[in-house]
Amino acid sequence: MGFCQDFVLTVILMLIARRIEFCAALQQENLDGVTEMKSRLNNNRRVREVVHDQGNATFDATYYGTIILGTEHLFIYQYNISNEKVEAVRVHVTSNNATSDYPVLFVVRQQRGVISWQVPLVLENLFDYDTVNRTLCPTENYKTSRKHVDSTQSVYVQISTSSPKRTAFTLAARLLTDFEITLNERRDLFVSPSESVYFQFTFPNGIAIEGVIIKVTSNDTLCMDLSIQNINCPVFDMDRNVEFTGTYQTTTKSSAITVQRNEFRSRSFYVVLVVRAMDYACTDFATIAPMNMHGAHRIKQISVVIEPTITWTPYDSPMTYNQYMIAIIVTVSVFLCFYIIAAVVAAFQYLLMYRSEGRLPVPDSSVTPDTQQPIVSREAEASNYGTTSQTEGNLQHTAGCLGRSDAADSDSSIDEGEIDMLDDASTDKNIIRTKTFLYVADLSRKHNKVLTKKYSLYQWHLVTIAVIYSLPVIQLVITYQQVLNVTGKQDICYYNFLCARPLGVLSAFNNVFSNVGYVMLGLLFLGLVYGRDKAHQKAVHRCNSFALSCGIPNHYGLFYAMGTALICEGLLSACYHVCPSYSNFQFDTSFMYMIAGLCMLKIYQSRHPDINANAYAAFASFAFVILLAVLGVFFGNVWFWSIYFIFHVMSTIALSAQIYYMGRWKLDFGILKRIYLALKGELLQPSRPMYMDRMVLLLLAGLVNLSLAVFGVVTRPKDFASYLLSIFIVNLLLYTTFYIIMKLRSKERILPQTLLYILSAVVVWAFAFYFFQARLTTWELTAARSRELNRECLLLDFYDEHDIWHFLSAVGLFLCYMILLSLDDDLVKIPRNKIPVF
Repeated sequence: MGFCQDFVLTVILMLIARRIEFCAALQQENLDGVTEMKSRLNNNRRVREVVHDQGNATFDATYYGTIILGTEHLFIYQYNISNEKVEAVRVHVTSNNATSDYPVLFVVRQQRGVISWQVPLVLENLFDYDTVNRTLCPTENYKTSRKHVDSTQSVYVQISTSSPKRTAFTLAARLLTDFEITLNERRDLFVSPSESVYFQFTFPNGIAIEGVIIKVTSNDTLCMDLSIQNINCPVFDMDRNVEFTGTYQTTTKSSAITVQRNEFRSRSFYVVLVVRAMDYACTDFATIAPMNMHGAHRIKQISVVIEPTITWTPYDSPMTYNQYMIAIIVTVSVFLCFYIIAAVVAAFQYLLMYRSEGRLPVPDSSVTPDTQQPIVSREAEASNYGTTSQTEGNLQHTAGCLGRSDAADSDSSIDEGEIDMLDDASTDKNIIRTKTFLYVADLSRKHNKVLTKKYSLYQWHLVTIAVIYSLPVIQLVITYQQVLNVTGKQDICYYNFLCARPLGVLSAFNNVFSNVGYVMLGLLFLGLVYGRDKAHQKAVHRCNSFALSCGIPNHYGLFYAMGTALICEGLLSACYHVCPSYSNFQFDTSFMYMIAGLCMLKIYQSRHPDINANAYAAFASFAFVILLAVLGVFFGNVWFWSIYFIFHVMSTIALSAQIYYMGRWKLDFGILKRIYLALKGELLQPSRPMYMDRMVLLLLAGLVNLSLAVFGVVTRPKDFASYLLSIFIVNLLLYTTFYIIMKLRSKERILPQTLLYILSAVVVWAFAFYFFQARLTTWELTAARSRELNRECLLLDFYDEHDIWHFLSAVGLFLCYMILLSLDDDLVKIPRNKIPVF
């Protein structure tokens, strides 16, 4: 028993001894840890420095130093706020041996704000910049409150790093006494991606200037942002945030932004200039070599000037308001002069017609077919079998006029298709149209009312298409303008910014308003056509034999459609210029295709009224052309151009055959066989073409079209819409020339009035194309490169070269319309069976 007690007591004593040893060791370890911690704290106290540089740092002095983990440098700059002008502080820092893993951090504090950055400054995750310049936002420009700003301002620059190695740095600060730029003052600056620049402009008091234009120019093509920002802090002056506020543009060599006073409550704004680390935003490609084009060696030299410009401010500035009104009134007055001239000419012609109407010779309707003067010689009568005689035409029209049957005067339900479907009429057409010589009487055998209804469909179809097409266009361009106004991204729209005159929500009102000529002259042309139409209807009701059986058959539906198309072209061109861009260029050209096509159809209709295309086929063709233009803009690859070449050549052949054979040919599965047989017959026994003049001119036109098609395939122009429009214009010019040449060869005359229209049109179009060649913008390039083409206003300090093109092209189109309207006026007294078809 005693042994057991001794054993237990021994074990307890041993455990107590072990516990005492453990506690003693733990106490010693804690004492060592405290000692080490104290030692480290003492070391930190010895290493840590706060540098005040004699209490305050000095502006324009350069400070050199090194920094390491655990150290911190603090520089304090002080300056007094001026009551006369706004001043700002610009800080310059460098660090040559700092790394992106252990950068040097700079924190700048002011009374109402703080800004920070690091060196090296990393941009685009590719380029490290060891030099950074930043302009501090003036304390008085913070929006929290403009009151209680200390007259003496202190700027604290705190420098630190996490680098375990000493890192050298330099620091310099400068007080910008020229932080505000004045009107017409020119600033020459050097800007880089890490050294952005901005300054402040304030509209001067006591001067009636409600708008200014900020112009930036440079000799190099480095990509830069020009931003206009409201007076607020912080300022977004880095390439990663410059797009977050205000209005901005990408810039290479030239840029301009128009600013109105009423856009800023404080009457002041910042002009911010930021060079991008890469040129992708300006050039659409991002090559990072050579380094002088991308990266850390990008220094751009620029010049900035702010000049007064005109804006629409009727309540604040009568001077600029009057400048707008002068430009508008002068433009409208010029086009009103055409109305006055047209009214005077119309009155003069009416007086001449009224005086001579009673003395006009009337074709003798009593002549019998046997005593009729033949169209050609008696020997050729067999080949001209089926020709409509003068007597037959007069008797038919006179009977219809004198009898005034209900079928003729009522709204007849007979249409063109019902007449053409008659077997005897079809046989008659085949006999007549395959003659060697055709006359207008041979191709105007259908009932006048049927053809009038046929051609009136052109006008109403065009109006319907215009309404349906225009409504979404208007909605789209208004949306574009709103997006531009809300986001401030002016790269969306390709304006001539050096001559952009804003009005309301429109950024370039002058480019929109300059299309008024199309509308006014289109309305005038419709009025002139309406006058002719009514005069012709009155002559028919009076049984005027010349109106019934002489001259070119009068069907005015195509003329009405042409006038409507001119108006629509003005409206849609105005819509396009609300926000001109790559995606909506077809709005500016859609109705130009229709105008050219309608003019060619009108020329063809003049001597082929019975076989001209109907409105459904014509507008279906126009729709296909517009679709082709859209596809060409978005899919201009090799496959597209190959298909287009085939289509162009085949269309040229088909239209040439239509003109050469007077519509008496058929496009079906047997056409290849017929072509083969015809070629085989020509090879075995060559013969002279039946219509030599027509053949020669059509061959020339075919060669021109083939050349245009080959040119397109070889060059593949990016602006396919303009290329396609040029093909239409060239073909219209060729067809008009062909018509005039054939008219002169047929011993017909060109009246002095028409000759005046032709000469005037040639002169006007020559000047128009001169101004059109002055390219002020192009969406084939980026917005920044397009602005390199911008120019100052040329007319009335309001219109540029493209606006003048609008004016002149509107006049040129009107004159071309008048040529077509009066081209065959010399035939009003010539019987239709003596007017040749070509």
